[in-house]
Amino acid sequence: MAYQFVLPDIGEGVVEAEVLKWFVREGDAVVEDQPLVEVMTDKATVTIPSPKRGRVTRLLWKEGDVAKVHHALLEMEVEGEGVAATGATEAQSLAQEARAAVTAALPGGDGDDDAPAQERRKVLATPAVRALAREIGVELASVRGTGPGGRVTKADLGVHARNGKAGAPGAASSGSVEIVPVRGLRRRIAEKMARSKRTAAHFTFVEEADVSELVRAKERMARAASEEGVKLTFLPFVVKAAVFALRRFPYLNASFDEEKGEIHLKRFYDVGIATATEDGLSVPVLRRASERSILEVAREIERLAADARAGKLRPEDVGGSTFTVTSLGALGGLFATPVINYPEVAILGVHRIRPTPVVRDGQVVVRDVMHVSLTSDHRVVDGDQAAAFVYDVIRHLEDPSLLLLRMA
Repeated sequence: MAYQFVLPDIGEGVVEAEVLKWFVREGDAVVEDQPLVEVMTDKATVTIPSPKRGRVTRLLWKEGDVAKVHHALLEMEVEGEGVAATGATEAQSLAQEARAAVTAALPGGDGDDDAPAQERRKVLATPAVRALAREIGVELASVRGTGPGGRVTKADLGVHARNGKAGAPGAASSGSVEIVPVRGLRRRIAEKMARSKRTAAHFTFVEEADVSELVRAKERMARAASEEGVKLTFLPFVVKAAVFALRRFPYLNASFDEEKGEIHLKRFYDVGIATATEDGLSVPVLRRASERSILEVAREIERLAADARAGKLRPEDVGGSTFTVTSLGALGGLFATPVINYPEVAILGVHRIRPTPVVRDGQVVVRDVMHVSLTSDHRVVDGDQAAAFVYDVIRHLEDPSLLLLRMA
């Protein structure tokens, strides 16, 4: 009999998930616990297994679609079982919501009896797809949509263009257009960055740090860390310096609830570590940073970075950070203005260490210098707070003995 498998609860506060990859096709026979689909939430990527043995009859969502928790993902034929009473209703409801969100009339097709029937037909497409169609000179009504309810997707535009059916009125350029669907981690990054820029009042403060003593201390400690199987970088020192400064300036270790008009000061220190991966920037979280030694911080950062790049982060490794550190390392440039990791209120950026001529006691000497930048939400953090915080971080980096003296 027919059985509808719904998207289950996959984490506290999760109400929807993006379908990243189907492991089955319509017509496939599946056994219990066989992987069915990989989905991504705001918190983690999860593979969902089949709860029953049967045959897949219908996949209700395409890769890249966003499905709601407790709504149907697929239909199966299962021997000796009846139809799930709520499954059909849920699937129909979600399909109707998707259609309503993307339905719009073509310009010139609203009530014009003289317009061709093709132009009067309503075309399902998102605003982004419509904008791309205008850019490459494609009439949406001429494109075959493969999305839910016949919706035209960016991939459909790409197929249409590659088949030589795209015209570009008034365009002087020629050549192909590669369509790259915004899915998975890239979609999450786009959503979070856009939300951060829409909400927070970003401002950035930058200062130089003479980290010559830190360079020497790190070189000495790196040998001992290597004997423990840990590769020591400068980032653990930066994290510990930031935590000490956050204790003095709690308004930077906070979040801002706009709806309630409340600032939530966090009395714990879970530090997000911005990590570059093939799919985009990931921010795994170093939990209890204030309770860990430099060696422990280094070991955990190494694990988080490796898991992020391999796509193996656990649900507890992501989300809920109180403050974020980003390091561009050898590609650090002079300085950058990082975007705040919403809903936090500040992000610390550290950049490449360069041998730089500086004046000390009236003499020009060469020292190891690094720029430190802090981007804050001006609605919560005042300029003098931001500057004082940065100078406190720099103080600990310029004199690394303070990190050892104040180690928790």
